[in-house]
Amino acid sequence: MSLDSPIVQVIIGITFVYVLLSILVTQINNVIASFLKLRPKHLRDGINDLVQDPILRAKILTHPLIQLVKGTLILPEQRVSDEEAERIANGELNALNYIDPRTFVNVLMSIIRVSHDKELFGALLTIVDAMPANQDRRRLRLVINQLTATGEGLQELRDVIAGIQEPIYREALTDALDKVDDLIGQLGLEPNSVISLMAGLRNIKNPYFRKVMETVLSTSRTLDEAEQQLTNWFNDGMNRVSDAFSRYMGLLSLGIGLLLAIVLNADTLQIARALWSDPALRFTVTAAAQQYTQQPIVVQTTRVQPTPEPGETTSDVIAELGSNVAAAQTTVDQIVNLNLPLGWQYEPLWEYDVNDPTNASRYGNSNNLWNYIPGHSPYFLSLWLGKLVGLAITMVAVAQGAPFWFNVLNRLAKGQGASLGK
Repeated sequence: MSLDSPIVQVIIGITFVYVLLSILVTQINNVIASFLKLRPKHLRDGINDLVQDPILRAKILTHPLIQLVKGTLILPEQRVSDEEAERIANGELNALNYIDPRTFVNVLMSIIRVSHDKELFGALLTIVDAMPANQDRRRLRLVINQLTATGEGLQELRDVIAGIQEPIYREALTDALDKVDDLIGQLGLEPNSVISLMAGLRNIKNPYFRKVMETVLSTSRTLDEAEQQLTNWFNDGMNRVSDAFSRYMGLLSLGIGLLLAIVLNADTLQIARALWSDPALRFTVTAAAQQYTQQPIVVQTTRVQPTPEPGETTSDVIAELGSNVAAAQTTVDQIVNLNLPLGWQYEPLWEYDVNDPTNASRYGNSNNLWNYIPGHSPYFLSLWLGKLVGLAITMVAVAQGAPFWFNVLNRLAKGQGASLGK
């Protein structure tokens, strides 16, 4: 089929309309998502599903490195009641669209480990704090810090303690270290780098989440391995959240697409008829479509994890909302400037004889709402049927997304380019 044929130009025109409407749907979606904080809500729901322990979840949501929920920051070592944890889980959200996996994992590991580090090594640190400031105390601190950070260095710590001159400190530290050894044995753990993590899981109240963490960490022998396992677990969970958010936005796109089609009267069948019957309109729209393909299309993703701006504030959110509204208005102007048969009118036709063939176009005008009222037009049923089909086609089409239609338009319009210059 020749690219100069009217039918190809009609297809290009309709595709161009779909591109603009799809972009408008996405822009409206972004306005709604920003106003209702849909991305932060889905992100919080995803974390709620991942982290089943309410107290641990509350500490993660309000941690200084995350701050997904507004309110008082809760440090890992703070105690939190069940009521407070529930309040935090349903608290007001910050405009956060993304959490870096490494940040989340580091926060999770620090919260899990902090209580057990005190339980396991607290007695040692208390004795060290009571020692006079000297080289022995400094070396003990270094070795204990290494032990709490990596789980390695028990034998080195024993050697340092054995070399301490003051018997009272040496004996006290030896007794405390023996208790650490006994506790490690009671837990059935090996003295490796994940001992604090595995032991810290005992403090997780929710048995389901504790079992999940034990399963995720069961094959880890080093902190790097544990971090990688937890990162994979977090990414898998966020991928599910992103997929669910995309499905949600897809349904929203269908609804917005239908609403736009109705409000703008963007009837695919009517647009096709207008382009087919008006060569000048067809050429103008096709030329505009070709020019449009010369610019890159930028459409924000509907996934939950776009890269956020650090420290996003309320004013930033308002600015983003205003930018999305302005972009939507620009797209509406582009659609209107195509001079397609869009929009509605209401014109009573009582003064025109319904039996006069010269008035058939008036009574068959699909833009006139008066004709859709029962008893007004002899074409009532065909008008309603055609309108429903045309609007439904538009709704389904624009829900496919702007990138899809832009790719189609790009292929069609570039093939049409040579003929436009003739």
